[in-house]
Amino acid sequence: MFGKSKPRVPVDDEDLDITPMIDVTFLLLIFFMVTSNMKNSNVVEIPPAKHGQGISTADSTVITIFKTDSDPEVYLSDGKKEGAPVDMAGVTAYVQQGYESSPPKLNVIIKADRDIPAGYVEEVARACNDAQLTGDDELKFYVGVVDKR
Repeated sequence: MFGKSKPRVPVDDEDLDITPMIDVTFLLLIFFMVTSNMKNSNVVEIPPAKHGQGISTADSTVITIFKTDSDPEVYLSDGKKEGAPVDMAGVTAYVQQGYESSPPKLNVIIKADRDIPAGYVEEVARACNDAQLTGDDELKFYVGVVDKR
């Protein structure tokens, strides 16, 4: 029993025909494509975005903050380095002068270089807010970014 073993018969390498398996796979794929609902009924209707209205620089006090190697510099101009840089007291006086003009400039546009820290822009806005307004008038602040191209 244990001494005799059956001679091994060499197995021919026959290729397994997978064509029927591929056919079934494609039939299942077609079935799921036909029966599935392609329209998602749980879509939330989002309102379109509305952009803000542009502010005229002629009716506004425009202040520009430029980035330098040391500290940021504040200029009393519309996006250009005109004149000399001013300190926070100069910003307050400039906004006060715009308010006292006829008609009063109640809009303040602060244009800042993209590398200016937000805290410095806030400091300039606070200096603008220090202007003495009379009556029920309030300043409106708008902050923009000057892109170097």
